[in-house]
Amino acid sequence: MLDFDIIRHPRSRARVGLIFALSVVICWIPRFGFGSEVLEQKFDGMVVPRLSVQVTPQVHGIISQILFAPGQRVSKGDLLFEMDPGDFAINVRIAQAEFDESRAHLRIAEDAAQRQRLLLKENSTPQQIAVQSEIDVEIARAIDARNEAALAKAQLELSRTHVLAGISGIVGRPHVAPGALVEPTTGTVLAEIVQIDPILVSFEVPYNERERALDKAGTTNTQELFQRITLSLELPSGRTYERSGKPEYLGNQIDQSTGMLTIWAEFSNPDRVLLPGLKVRVISRLGD
Repeated sequence: MLDFDIIRHPRSRARVGLIFALSVVICWIPRFGFGSEVLEQKFDGMVVPRLSVQVTPQVHGIISQILFAPGQRVSKGDLLFEMDPGDFAINVRIAQAEFDESRAHLRIAEDAAQRQRLLLKENSTPQQIAVQSEIDVEIARAIDARNEAALAKAQLELSRTHVLAGISGIVGRPHVAPGALVEPTTGTVLAEIVQIDPILVSFEVPYNERERALDKAGTTNTQELFQRITLSLELPSGRTYERSGKPEYLGNQIDQSTGMLTIWAEFSNPDRVLLPGLKVRVISRLGD
């Protein structure tokens, strides 16, 4: 009957078609917009540096210059401190002279041994003298190698009067002033560098909540679960941090006192909104 009415009444056919189309849209919207379920979990978290390095002296000496400002962004290999190079430069010159001398003695010994080998072939020299010349070469070689190593060590110590940044990050205030005598054996810390972009947020998760998330994701693989989770942060002010993050890795043991697992997540932090020690609320969302 419906088909007959549509055929005989074009306007009715248009109205029925419109009603049918509207009913499809109305039925489809709820499935598209609200059909999936999201598992949302909230945990207390703490912002921690991505990396942290203490800058320490590697040689005994006096600080001559500090070449950074507190809070400055530095790159790995940047020069942070200079130490007085005077004594180290002298040691390099001494080591260079001793190396040059031993290299000359080695050449003399090698020339003498070569002559003795030729004379021995002509039976013009005792074998004992020829053997002794070969031994003299080995001794000269050993002395030369030792002096070459001493030169390399002196050059290394001289280079260490330039104290470089071990990682890229934000350098804090210097813990020494120009003129300070520092030693590597006393545990002196010259400054600290922290990497805060990207930065980490650590948060503790009850073991059963992790299992609940794995069940929701339909997997037993934690890394697969992490790929499907999106994290957001609620700052102490109540504002939501504008950048989302991802879980990065899971602690390998449960805290016996709390029954918690620790998870570390990475967040981009170009504007330094997140600072080490900041307490945040971590919101984890896992969809179908």
